Amino acid sequence: MATKLPAAPASETAAADDLAILHPDRTLVLGGRTIVLREYGFFEGLDVADRASAFIADLIAASDDGALRYAQVRRLFGRHRAVIPAIAAQAGDVDAAWLETLAPDELELYLATWFAVNAAFFVREVLAELREAQLLAAGASAGAISSPDSPPPATATLSDSAA
Repeated sequence: MATKLPAAPASETAAADDLAILHPDRTLVLGGRTIVLREYGFFEGLDVADRASAFIADLIAASDDGALRYAQVRRLFGRHRAVIPAIAAQAGDVDAAWLETLAPDELELYLATWFAVNAAFFVREVLAELREAQLLAAGASAGAISSPDSPPPATATLSDSAA
């Protein structure tokens, strides 16, 4: 007979969620190997952001309604096939060529896990691009506002002291 275990206390669940945010690494066993998918470090992330700038631009376009859903992101993996295998492999310290040898369901799991582990990184990059665009737009609109022209010199009135 099965015994129902009591639910974990809310504090334990919250602590596990906090740990997942602070340390999002995930371990998978794929193709007979144990792989640890990790979040990009700061400088590594700058390199990835540069190499994946077109992918990030498409993430921005895909989130124009304020939401970024994995089904939309997944479709972008094919569009950006030139860079996705390399940056996804980098997060697992594996060769991109090895990823190509995985069965489709294992590769799907790898890519979904890679994106989940690095979702905060990609969201930060999207937000940084959006903030920059907003600042540029605000600067452009501020420059477009002009003050009224000064009256031409011939129409200025003289004061009593100049008369």
